[in-house]
Formats: sequence, structure tokens, C-alpha cells
Amino acid sequence: MPEIQQSVEFKAVVAQTSAVLLTRGVEVEPVAVRDVVALMVRSVAERMNLDPEEAIHMVVPETVADAIIVASDPDREGAEGVHSVRPVRVDARRAVVPVRVAGRLVMAAAQAGKYARLNGNGRVADQALDLATEIGAALSSTAAGDDDAELPVGVLTELAGITETVATRVERDGWSICPCDEDHDQAEADARMPATLRADAALARRWSAG
Repeated sequence: MPEIQQSVEFKAVVAQTSAVLLTRGVEVEPVAVRDVVALMVRSVAERMNLDPEEAIHMVVPETVADAIIVASDPDREGAEGVHSVRPVRVDARRAVVPVRVAGRLVMAAAQAGKYARLNGNGRVADQALDLATEIGAALSSTAAGDDDAELPVGVLTELAGITETVATRVERDGWSICPCDEDHDQAEADARMPATLRADAALARRWSAG
């Protein structure tokens, strides 16, 4: 199988699959796409008693893309373990945001990521951490004394979605800041968290709208 992955045909299927995913609003790390294509080639080869060099011609990029999208559906059980899928940012605009507001948004991303990590959703946690890092990078590049920072509108849009997602999971699925089944007075903090996260989501949307 390693040999087929170096072939022109295999690399073409990987590239075409990535292109199909982009048209569907999803960006996936190339290594992850490669691994799925390799799995499909192996499956076809075993099922049809073919060599990998023959099986690669039976693998259709659209089918690979379909499989990746189904596997990464947030509503599917186990999707929380899919770390390499991100929404495509189609809005290249930048928003001017007060430094104080940007600081609050970093905390919102960190809080959402903390809840997600503690409750076993690495995918949401990683995305929230990425957003906190991007906002933090924008703040660090702001000149001393400046009152405003420039943030990509796509970052603000993603942050609004992530904080809403975590707020819903706290309410619907019982996510907790301390899911250890012991009482550490976390119930009160958990009860306040959805409203706080939704306020942060509204703040992100407000500034993304300019």
C-alpha cells in the first residue's frame, strides 16, 4: 500500500477529493484525505480481489468526499474524535474590534474549549483552541497603545458557532466544568454557562457584521 500512495493516480484522487470537499464548504487536512483514500483502495482491492494499482481506478473522489462528510457530521456518534475537518472560510473581510472585546473573545474561546475537552469532544476543543490562538495572534500584532485589533470575519463567525454549540451541549447533554460525578458546586457554574456563551456568541456576531 505505501507504494500505491506514491503513484500519480493515487495523488490525483487525493487532490480531486480535497477539491470536491472545498466545493462543499469543508477543508480537510491532506494527510487525513490520503488516509481515507488509502482505506478505500484497500477495501476495494480486498472486496474485488484486485491489486492496489487496479483498485485505485475504482475509487471515485466524490465517493471519498461523501464518506468524509458523513464521518465528520457533528450529529454522528463518534464525530467528536474527528480532528482534521474545518469549515471553509469564504469571507475574506477583516473586522476592526476593540482590544477589550477581542480579549473577551479569547476567553470565550478558551472557556468553550475547556468545556469541550473536559467532556470528551476533542474536535470542538481543538477548533476553539485554534480560534483563541488566532485572536491572540491578532492582539499580539497590535501596536502598543492601539485601541483596536483587526480580526478575520471568519474567525468571529466560527467563534459564534462554537460557543453556541457548547452552550447547547451544556443544556442538552449535561456537559459540566467538572464531569467527575462528585459535587464541587459545579452545577451553579454550569447553569450560568449557556447564557454567558450565548452572550459571547452575540458579541462575536455583532462585530463580524461591522
